[in-house]
Amino acid sequence: MENTQDKKVEYIELIYDLIFVYLIGRSNSLLDRIENGFISFSTFGNYLLSSLIILQVWYYTMFFINRFGRNGFAEKFMMFFNMFLLYIMGSNTINGWDQNYPAYMTAWILILLCIALQYGLKLRRQDLDCAKGLIVRTMAIMVLQALLIGISIPVYLRTGLPLGQWTVFIGIIAVPALNIKSNASVNFEHLSERVMLYVVFTFGEMIITVAGYFSDGLTLQTLFFAFISFLTTAGLFFSYGFVYDKLLDRKRPDTGSLYTLLHVFLILSLSCTTIALDFMRNSEVSALPKTLFLVISLMIFFICLAFTEHWSVKRIGPRRRFSLIMLAEFAVYAAAMMLSTGSGYALGIITVLFIYIQLGTLILSGRYTTDRSSASGHPD
Repeated sequence: MENTQDKKVEYIELIYDLIFVYLIGRSNSLLDRIENGFISFSTFGNYLLSSLIILQVWYYTMFFINRFGRNGFAEKFMMFFNMFLLYIMGSNTINGWDQNYPAYMTAWILILLCIALQYGLKLRRQDLDCAKGLIVRTMAIMVLQALLIGISIPVYLRTGLPLGQWTVFIGIIAVPALNIKSNASVNFEHLSERVMLYVVFTFGEMIITVAGYFSDGLTLQTLFFAFISFLTTAGLFFSYGFVYDKLLDRKRPDTGSLYTLLHVFLILSLSCTTIALDFMRNSEVSALPKTLFLVISLMIFFICLAFTEHWSVKRIGPRRRFSLIMLAEFAVYAAAMMLSTGSGYALGIITVLFIYIQLGTLILSGRYTTDRSSASGHPD
């Protein structure tokens, strides 16, 4: 396996990531269709599947670069080739998978095969059987997924059933399980930085949503909700930043699988929070469902942050006490939001107070910690 002890984020990775800024926006646009006061289950399901597919492509690439990347010409060429294919996927990200399904799935197949090919090119460079075994099994998962997507195209053309997107769960389940079983550590510092950058891109989409409030004109109502949304974005950003900067042990030995899987939920919760903030100014969206949508999204985000304590340089001392405090804060927030459903102003103020109370709880929990050695840790 390539030396992962001293790996920095290369500029080519940052350029590659820019395409995902576009893809995040395209996925979020799927939820613009309001039916009977809210989004339908099928619409939300399509959004989740589209988001998971994009995240999977990103994670596949990130894990390859982390373990085997050498920043060579072939890797750069294939990354740019995949960027173009991702443009095709993004342009065909349409609610219902009912338009240009073959083009979307074909682009996805080519991306999977391209990443599998990059793994295959590394086989002859590996001296360790464990590294070769990891490469072969990872390639097998990607080729199997590409094959099933390919089969879904003629099925769709004959029956109209879009089935290929469901293969995303093969990678979500199989690849983390494979990494954990192989017990092969990644460069966790590089991996955590790459994941953090994706989270930052998600915050970028949230900032764009805040700017959308001003499209309704400059009024006191516009200023209030824009300011509330901006404070919400800042509070969530500071919360994640505190965990990343102050608590995360980036030198620990780790497979990275559970950390990235946790961030799938964290990133999706941030995207849903972005959509919920946009719903707040949309009179077509019913008050109760959009309030619940915001409450659940924020709770999932902070629960994911709480679970990152597993990768902390310190262990929370009275963990049970802080868990009870967090649960109490969740309960009070949810109750207050339900009681204030009819007032957008009250909802905004309560949400901001909840976020900054959560931030304070995170900071306080960071003070009541005990040191633990990363050297004694084992890959999850």
